[in-house]
Amino acid sequence: MSVTTHLSTLEETRPTRNPREVVSPELFDRLVDRVRKEYVKVARFYAELMVEQMLCYLATAAIYKPENTPGGYFSDGEAFTYLTPSDEVDDALHAFLDLTAAYRETCHRLTGGRFIDHVPVTNASITSGRSIALTVRTLREHGWRIDDRMWVSGASCCSDICQGRLTTAD
Repeated sequence: MSVTTHLSTLEETRPTRNPREVVSPELFDRLVDRVRKEYVKVARFYAELMVEQMLCYLATAAIYKPENTPGGYFSDGEAFTYLTPSDEVDDALHAFLDLTAAYRETCHRLTGGRFIDHVPVTNASITSGRSIALTVRTLREHGWRIDDRMWVSGASCCSDICQGRLTTAD
């Protein structure tokens, strides 16, 4: 409960960023349409929310450093320090990965020339929901408005679970 109160305070005191500014309106619409046609049969507003939350995740993953995990979040010292997309966010991320050229260009712009790989990984922090909790807190600390409905799944991503990692573009 104290974490929720702390997170609410963060949201109220920081201006929130607009995830739709991460990509062009045309690309945003392409992503929403792709999510709806290729991944999940949902209403447009829900697909828009999925894409918005994915863009928050991607923009944060582009600058996130695991050694700078939000302080004091895991008190037992067993923290998984990589950001992890939820099931809903992962569907939108896969839709973006399908548009390889647009995904590559967005990664390069967000990272200063690097590519964000999508690498499957599984561990207890992901399956328990700890990594999702870290991700949500990190996204909020980076100024994004997070819709908790998009971040409820504890076992996130792909069949083997995924995480974003940066590589240098060749």
